[in-house]
Amino acid sequence: MNKYFYAAYPFGITAGILCIAGFLLMFFLQIEPVSMVLIFGYIITPIFVFLGIKQFRDRFNGGELFFGQGMTVGFFVYVLMAVISAAFIGLFMAFEPEVFDTFKNMNINLLDEKKDILVAQLNQQAFDETYQNIQKMSTWDVVMNDFLRKVIPGLFFTILISIILKRTLNS
Repeated sequence: MNKYFYAAYPFGITAGILCIAGFLLMFFLQIEPVSMVLIFGYIITPIFVFLGIKQFRDRFNGGELFFGQGMTVGFFVYVLMAVISAAFIGLFMAFEPEVFDTFKNMNINLLDEKKDILVAQLNQQAFDETYQNIQKMSTWDVVMNDFLRKVIPGLFFTILISIILKRTLNS
């Protein structure tokens, strides 16, 4: 198990730090950072999962990779990234609650702007439930949302990359 983690952790930690850097950059540019770091995560997740699995195959496993090994390394990469990113966002919002307020208000305003379209596509009851859920949203919801929006795509990308990089050596 150690070789899987050792191959993965530099990439998971680096990806998590890049998420933090992206968040801080958006914050200092006065752009709503929570939504932007979610999008940024979709971009860097496949890159770092690929690099982690490839490094495991080439440097830790003698050029051989089974699907399960790729899944294990990829899991460590995307979970480390997700934990680092979500923990940072949670801590940041604890010290800067206006970031949470801005995110929440932005989502409420978006719902208000798109109300007619959403009611036509869904129905009034679904719109009202969504509106109430956003009103009740907490910092914990944002943290879990960030975590899950990195883990779920990470799983998908890990499956694909593990299949692509799979290689067995013939004896």
